[in-house]
Amino acid sequence: MTPDNTGAKLILIVGMSASIHLARWVATIRHSSYKLVVFPVMRARPCPELEPYRLIRSRQDAISLPEGEVGVFDLDSVPRGVAETIDSINDYRLLPHPAVTDRSSLTTVHELTKCVRVLQPDLLHSMEVQFAGYLALEAKRRIGRENFPPWLLSNWGSDVLLFRKLQNHLPMLRRVFEEIDGYWAECARDVAIARDFDCKAMFFDPLPASGGISMKRARVSRPSERRLLLVKGYHGWTGRGLAILSAIYMATPELRHLTIRMIFANEAAQETMREIKSRTGLDIAPEPFLERHVDALDRLSEARMVVGVGISDGISTTLLEAMSVGTFPILANTSCACEWIDSGRHGVIVNPHDTSEIAAALVLAAKDDKLVDDAAVRNRAEVARRWSAARNGKKILSNYAKLMDRAKAAAIHAGAA
Repeated sequence: MTPDNTGAKLILIVGMSASIHLARWVATIRHSSYKLVVFPVMRARPCPELEPYRLIRSRQDAISLPEGEVGVFDLDSVPRGVAETIDSINDYRLLPHPAVTDRSSLTTVHELTKCVRVLQPDLLHSMEVQFAGYLALEAKRRIGRENFPPWLLSNWGSDVLLFRKLQNHLPMLRRVFEEIDGYWAECARDVAIARDFDCKAMFFDPLPASGGISMKRARVSRPSERRLLLVKGYHGWTGRGLAILSAIYMATPELRHLTIRMIFANEAAQETMREIKSRTGLDIAPEPFLERHVDALDRLSEARMVVGVGISDGISTTLLEAMSVGTFPILANTSCACEWIDSGRHGVIVNPHDTSEIAAALVLAAKDDKLVDDAAVRNRAEVARRWSAARNGKKILSNYAKLMDRAKAAAIHAGAA
């Protein structure tokens, strides 16, 4: 596949360049012999944590990247109007997604096919399914199987668990799992789903799609000494932030000693908080978005507990970050938090539809100092073992090599036949 004589291997990562999760994955492997290029599935400024990076337009640009620097494919190298016309001619329309209303921000299949043809990557890794995975599927159809690089798919959060329940997405998911060469799930739960699709790809042991974290950067104090209750306030297609606010209102007498702050609060959540504060006198208010992720992690490290629930999730990065800084996590049973913590000991796993159960979990974490302190010790040890950037980076590099070797052997076998 490599058209130059340098021997360098080029990995094309198709995904959300603005995402801290993608940036963290890249960070675990950027100091390796591989050349890494990100193809953005949305037009947005790349995540600051992806730096240092540079825009590239050719394989030679990518091969010349110095160690530690990442390439980002320059979308301006492909005329946008031409790309949209070609997608229209091919009658390609991305399936609706409840999280995206402005579809003009999405990149086109033609831009990806142009990127693949120009860069000729040795491996294509789509990180997330409904945008990156579907885009890669159509790109493979247009380019042809014989000219398409080995394709590794990672799923994020609700990509498989939720979307397989939607009739218009189910056929597309089946096609994706028919075409991929490798599959990297976040949860053992999702491996079982992929096998239900009769997927013949190479399976790798589940690994968080956020790659890992450096525990040296995670600040820790005793959670029993903290007085902040941090709420992940998403409320929409999966998040149930308003249910959390209802639980806080129910648990008011036991939460008066805490400062309660909600991140990602929409207008409805902010109005609800104002009403709760007026009725109860609780110190509750929205928190601003912090652009630098290190600042967000520092804020999390000041919380006694963090709560976030929704109708579907994977390994919540909020869970992993909370574990890394000793913050007691309260998560929904629709995530795969059960693969990381024992409910009632290391955190609490609740039914997102049961407000009373969420309220009881908040009261437990607010009152039991020994519980939150003991959980902090165990949880930090667990993420150090399973979410270490250094350890997981070695796994990623090893599995990339295994998949490329398998594809090479299959190509040789096909040629001999």
